[in-house]
Amino acid sequence: VVDGGCIWAAFVLGQLAGEGYRFSDIAIRTPAQTIAFGALFAACACAAYAAGGLYDSQGSTLTDKVQRTALINLGFFLAACTLAASLEELSVSKVHNLLMSFAGATAVLCAARAGADVVRREVRNSQPANVNVAPDERETNILVIGGAGYIGSVLVGNLLEKGMRVTILDAMHFGGESIRRIAAHPNLTLVRDDFRHVEALIRIMSGAGSVVHLGGLVGDPACSINESVTIDVNVTATKIIADIAKAAGVRRFVFASSCSVYGICDETATEAARFNPQSLYARTKVASEVVLDGLNSPEFAVTRLRFGTIYGVSGRTRFDLVVNLLCAKAVRDGVITLYGADQVRPFVHVEDVAAAILLTLQAPAPQIAGEIFNVGSDAQNYTLGDVASMIKRQVPKATIVSDDTFVDKRNYRVSFEKIRTRLGFEPAWTLERGIAQVAALVRSNDVGHYTDSIYSNVMYLKKYGTENFANFMITGWEAKLMKVEELT
Repeated sequence: VVDGGCIWAAFVLGQLAGEGYRFSDIAIRTPAQTIAFGALFAACACAAYAAGGLYDSQGSTLTDKVQRTALINLGFFLAACTLAASLEELSVSKVHNLLMSFAGATAVLCAARAGADVVRREVRNSQPANVNVAPDERETNILVIGGAGYIGSVLVGNLLEKGMRVTILDAMHFGGESIRRIAAHPNLTLVRDDFRHVEALIRIMSGAGSVVHLGGLVGDPACSINESVTIDVNVTATKIIADIAKAAGVRRFVFASSCSVYGICDETATEAARFNPQSLYARTKVASEVVLDGLNSPEFAVTRLRFGTIYGVSGRTRFDLVVNLLCAKAVRDGVITLYGADQVRPFVHVEDVAAAILLTLQAPAPQIAGEIFNVGSDAQNYTLGDVASMIKRQVPKATIVSDDTFVDKRNYRVSFEKIRTRLGFEPAWTLERGIAQVAALVRSNDVGHYTDSIYSNVMYLKKYGTENFANFMITGWEAKLMKVEELT
């Protein structure tokens, strides 16, 4: 209706101005023929705009709309000139009048679309995205923080296969190769930003039904490079993310913790075992779990998943993990170097970790709200010596070397009965099969040298420093949470 009125007014005014009428006389001296022709032009133009997709192509840019409007009106101008010539009524003054009419209509319509575009931009910038997402639709919207990482690149693919709509929030420090296979999926949105950017969090959180927080500095060596940055990224940011998620109406929050919170444990550790972290990384996981425990509520179901020692190939394979590293060294260097062969670790494949997260998202909320689950398999509690022997069987030419100059103090065997009985989780991978997978990847030369910084969190930070992380430092209130002896 608005377009039709604008076109009719511009056409009539253009015709009358070309005929020399004064605008004060328009109301009493407008020819009926001009009024009728203007109405006919307006109706035909609106039909042409609809056929040209101006009313149903919401993804069109302002430039697209202006170009289509101008081309359609140019077509009408040429058609009008042709019609006048066939009736032997075409003259210079007639062409001038028609040109003024169609140019005026084009100018008015383009100005209207430019104004509407400005208004839409202001509205989008002043309101959170997806604020009107329906509840049923929201349940299938998953935000994965760190979705381009080692675990996230597997999890996101699984979620998309289940028909979920997934948003990845990731600073992409290691590039986009990890999600190249799924980057063009219609249900995937990538937001390249630091997850401590509050504005970005508010913008993308409002439409999410669930949040999976996999982001952070991972691994003891990587976290030890800069303690203040590590605490800021791993603890402070976790609370801010969870606070925003809860305020935005997110229903589920799944946090990636670690079995390293057990540190040294003489008995098989269940979820009720005491914290005994032996590294800064483990302490940040303890602090984050405590923060999140205080946010759990019937409307905001928080689940903390304590992953075992992960291995295996993913979109962003890491060679700073013990199984992957020993496999790579065995294949490339012919040496399997052990630092403390008797240490026990609970191992789990990266694909099984992703499967456990998906299972948590699909479980009834009361079943997982406020809960902690160890993620792994009782059958995969192995000593590092056991791991070396398994690798040796698959890479016979490799030599096992024991180096006692540095021995990691951690030693813990973990129970996974709770996740098995409550959620029905059973790992699909065995450690032997995972070793074969990693060894095959290294032999294939599809990856560069295993010591490349892209495959190691600590090597990346040593090469590029922590400046990119330090620039986003938020606050220091969380220092008291790092006093683990008080928390326990």
